[in-house]
Amino acid sequence: MQRAILRWVVVPIHCRLAALSERALDDRGQTTAEYVLLILGAATIAILVTSWATGTDRITRLFDRVLNSLINKVG
Repeated sequence: MQRAILRWVVVPIHCRLAALSERALDDRGQTTAEYVLLILGAATIAILVTSWATGTDRITRLFDRVLNSLINKVG
């Protein structure tokens, strides 16, 4: 009787728990989550830089300097 209980009750429960623990250790979705966090971080930084740049004329001055430098080197 004890062997029947072991075979028909305990073994299937053990197999299911082992399968669940293997799925819990599976980290295939972790890479996707890391990419999402990276993209959110980059977007946040881009928004902050864009907000700062629209309030100053530093970007315009930078482009003017670069273009003037190129024109002076070519001409």
